[in-house]
Amino acid sequence: MAVWDELKRVTVLETNYLTIQQSDLELADGSVGQGWHWIEYHTPAVGVVPVREDGALLLVNQFRFTTRTRDWELPAGRVEEGEQPEAAARRELREETGHAARVIEPLGYFHPSNGSSNQKFILFVARGLERISEVQDTNEVDEARWFSEAEVRAMMAHNEILDGMSVTGLLWYFFGKEMSV
Repeated sequence: MAVWDELKRVTVLETNYLTIQQSDLELADGSVGQGWHWIEYHTPAVGVVPVREDGALLLVNQFRFTTRTRDWELPAGRVEEGEQPEAAARRELREETGHAARVIEPLGYFHPSNGSSNQKFILFVARGLERISEVQDTNEVDEARWFSEAEVRAMMAHNEILDGMSVTGLLWYFFGKEMSV
């Protein structure tokens, strides 16, 4: 098995959310790769697939300044320092949709950009939903709306859901549902 050994690490930038590192690495063939920049995220992020009893899915509409796009996405956000992922999923669901869930089930986790960061996304399915407030995080979320499964599948088929965590979470949810039939 090929393993890269880290020979040297220098912090280039450190914020409360992430650190940019520069590493020199000994590669599997013995050569040295110098100046490998990568992002170290301090905590993971969570995403929630909110499912109503009739199978409808709750998505949030957000503008993303980094890509200059507006998108329907899963409620999601970072895990705060010392917070458990399930608690973060419940918090993000409440903040971004105004809903609480009776049941939160783990769906899986993945590394969306493992060639350039240690970022980790943890996904959950939320059931037994109850609306307890309006959307709380109005700086991020413009609207929360229910869509039928057919509508979400069509949006995905037409490349209308662009967020990677949302695409992965929805595909895993649909795949798991189909596998259990």
